[in-house]
Amino acid sequence: MTTPPAPSWPARAAATARIAVAVVLVALAGLGVLALAPRLVGFEGHVVVSGSMAPQLAEGDVVLTRPVAVPDLESGQILLFPDPSGADRLVVHRLVSFDEQGALVTRGDANQSNDTTHVPAASVIGQVQLRVPYIGLPAYWRAEGRWGPIAATAVLLAAAAVVAAGRSGGGRGRTTADRAPAPRGRTTADRLGAPVAGTAG
Repeated sequence: MTTPPAPSWPARAAATARIAVAVVLVALAGLGVLALAPRLVGFEGHVVVSGSMAPQLAEGDVVLTRPVAVPDLESGQILLFPDPSGADRLVVHRLVSFDEQGALVTRGDANQSNDTTHVPAASVIGQVQLRVPYIGLPAYWRAEGRWGPIAATAVLLAAAAVVAAGRSGGGRGRTTADRAPAPRGRTTADRLGAPVAGTAG
């Protein structure tokens, strides 16, 4: 019984490139879905850009929030609100308790102490309902000025365009007799198509 020859290095490299391209395309499709679909059902999406809610939320996660009424606020909820210190940013922290004036005492899960500035209850934007891991990494990289990963993603997108162009035009001008038989047992990657926390933006 003869064994088939091992795939050549170019074939392995092409297979790896196809997998990487597929992953990037799926991630981009997920970003598109997260940008549009949540609004249809009353959710808002926000990218986590700090680790103060680790391990519940990580940098690059996307949290989906929904408005919550003041009477429904309870300790333990993870909330989205404007930074009470006045910084131009949004914060995702856990509600710990209420002070004597009814303001919210909050804290990030990774922090040792409560936030020093309490949050007016009426300023709460929403309660975190769902976490989508790492799908917001490109936005996080941009916020951090980490252009290397962004450039790598751009290269993969360019590769995706080349692969797509090659597949659409590679079979033109060939007769039925010229075409190689379709390989058996295609891999999952060949078939692949196309889905808390600190400061959020």
